[in-house]
Amino acid sequence: MLNLDRLIVALIAASALVLLVFGIWPQLDLRVAGYFYDGAQFPVDHNALILRLRYLVWDATLVMPLIALALLLVTGIWRRKLVLAARGWGFVLALFLLGPGLLVNAILKQYWGRARPYDVVEFGGQAQFTPAYQIADQCAANCSFVSGEGSGAMALAISLWLILWVLRHRLPRALFWAGQGGTLLVLGFAGWQRVASGGHFLSDVLLSWLFVALVAAVLARFMRPLAAPRR
Repeated sequence: MLNLDRLIVALIAASALVLLVFGIWPQLDLRVAGYFYDGAQFPVDHNALILRLRYLVWDATLVMPLIALALLLVTGIWRRKLVLAARGWGFVLALFLLGPGLLVNAILKQYWGRARPYDVVEFGGQAQFTPAYQIADQCAANCSFVSGEGSGAMALAISLWLILWVLRHRLPRALFWAGQGGTLLVLGFAGWQRVASGGHFLSDVLLSWLFVALVAAVLARFMRPLAAPRR
């Protein structure tokens, strides 16, 4: 059984460690972004295939909470379990609303003021680079800290892992592991694309994953969507 209290502490510690590392060595963000900059642009941001895959992942992060809302209503009214019980779908919906929705897009990205890589002077822009921990005035809205798509991809990954876990006894072992591996690939692709396209710094992506995972752990601590029914 997963110890959620220890997981919450571990995620807080991991977030603090990432902030510490990128605070002590802020040039890490510029160095990683520089690997994908050719001196004039970020070529990945103009690759048609990669952009299509990016939008597929983005669309999936928009559809999943809608599915969760619909199935929450259905399971709540009919009192029937549809893959997940009503509490499970409520967990998925709350995760998207509180993680990517409230914490990331409504608060951090609106008020932190960190410029995106392609907007900073080092990569042809006019804004000043600022470390991840620093609240700045280099961006007015929808800023770089933290990654919205990274947070959405993590919420999607956690939701898919939850569904796979509930179905683990019904699925062939190979399909179960393939589903978990595929989910990791989607998460990794989303993070890589945001960094490689100049849309976010590495610290933005890593912290978006950790923050959403922390929200999920806190929600699970109180909602217990995986708890076995009482006899």
